[in-house]
Amino acid sequence: MPIDLTSKRMLSDRLNAQIDKALQAENALETPRDYLGGSQIGADCERALQYDFFNTPKDEGREFSGQILRIFERGYWVEDAVIPWLRLAGVEIHTEDENGNQFGFSEYGGKFAGHYDGIITAGPAEFGPFPRLWENKGLKQEAWRPLVKNKLKKEKPIYYAQCQIYMEGAKLTENPALFSAVNMNTMEIYWESVPYSQPDTERLYAKAVRILQASHHGELLPRMSQDPTFYKCKWCDWNKRCFAK
Repeated sequence: MPIDLTSKRMLSDRLNAQIDKALQAENALETPRDYLGGSQIGADCERALQYDFFNTPKDEGREFSGQILRIFERGYWVEDAVIPWLRLAGVEIHTEDENGNQFGFSEYGGKFAGHYDGIITAGPAEFGPFPRLWENKGLKQEAWRPLVKNKLKKEKPIYYAQCQIYMEGAKLTENPALFSAVNMNTMEIYWESVPYSQPDTERLYAKAVRILQASHHGELLPRMSQDPTFYKCKWCDWNKRCFAK
């Protein structure tokens, strides 16, 4: 009998397909978000943010795969890991309010909202000044290394905007936010203090208002590019829908 050299890979493919199918089915049952997220307001294209706000169906084949859903879940895992590490180091960090709800903000009738990873209130001086907002991400090495080199505002403007909006929402603008990024290949941790910028925050809030007002009136805001092959448009989940009009 010939040896099936692909049997191990085929087993993985079959089992992963079952897991992915279950993950996608579970994801499809979740209640769609009905607000513009502070975690995404820094994205370049305001029209794409409108599509996301309305839960507009993505182009065929652009739905979240099981692998992508697992990657999302990994982000929660690494956050849950860093919190006890901080506490072991003597940091006092809070992730929930007195009612057991995750800290967050809500503006404009709940149509612009978001949730914070944590608020640090005390600890060793190296982690200060206090109190301050804490935000954490888990990144693959290819994304982590440029972040270390170029810093948050330049390399990850969406995360930078998230910190600005959350500092404003949490009324923690006097002290810089503490941003951490875990290298998911090596488990190195990059830390950066992110000072509050009133001009940047005002610009982001104006952007949110512009998106919400246009959406309320049924108006589509301009695309970020008129070229469907522009790299940021090419990878957009609504590329075909957007350029069909």
